[in-house]
Amino acid sequence: MANTFGQSEKKKGIRITWRGVVLVILGFLLALFAVQNFNTAQVTFLGMDFDIYVWVIVGVSFLLGMVLGGLVRGTARKLRKPKSEPK
Repeated sequence: MANTFGQSEKKKGIRITWRGVVLVILGFLLALFAVQNFNTAQVTFLGMDFDIYVWVIVGVSFLLGMVLGGLVRGTARKLRKPKSEPK
């Protein structure tokens, strides 16, 4: 038997970074906003008029911003990488 007294084991699991904490906080605030805003708003888009919940508008805008921000960041990283020269 190995003596492991006083030694910590490496635990496998989820590691939370500061980005994860920020996303959890933003998600909580978005959920709180959704619960408090069950009103509908009239929206005109491409000539169509329809009523939609305010929280749906904010939620879709948030998700679109996250996706577009990720795409821009990924593209910027690819453009910054120096291209290797052929030998």
